[in-house]
Amino acid sequence: MIGNLPSIHSIVLTTDLSTDSASAYNLAASLTQMYSCSLTILTCIDTSPQYSEASLGTLEAPAIIAPQSLTNAYADVENALRETIAEHFDTTRTHYYILQAPVPVRHSIVTYLDEKKPDLVIMSSHGRSGISRALLGSVTEHVLRHCGRPVLVVPAKPR
Repeated sequence: MIGNLPSIHSIVLTTDLSTDSASAYNLAASLTQMYSCSLTILTCIDTSPQYSEASLGTLEAPAIIAPQSLTNAYADVENALRETIAEHFDTTRTHYYILQAPVPVRHSIVTYLDEKKPDLVIMSSHGRSGISRALLGSVTEHVLRHCGRPVLVVPAKPR
């Protein structure tokens, strides 16, 4: 027999809008419906110096992201989120938030979660390991260790 289920009023689903992160969409939609709660889909636009260094500049002289490029990126992400919500979620209970991440994404996500205090966080794990994980880091692992909220990790679909 199952005891009392926890009260869930708000869920945050993190996504990078990749195919791997979509593996968590059905579960998030089901839980949102089951608990009749709100869902916020969180994604980040990485503007941190580490990202700039990897793509355009160096840590000593990070590239400055042109305002128009940032505006275009925001519009592209917003359109993708709206399409994702229309396709996978109940639009009356689902909202999105695009976080501009001036520090590494994993830290920006934890800060957001600490401020919003959702009852549940749902994340997809890309399943990287070894050197790939060491080089890229693990956003999911960092959030699990530092956010202080319940986190449900959904494995990426096998390729």
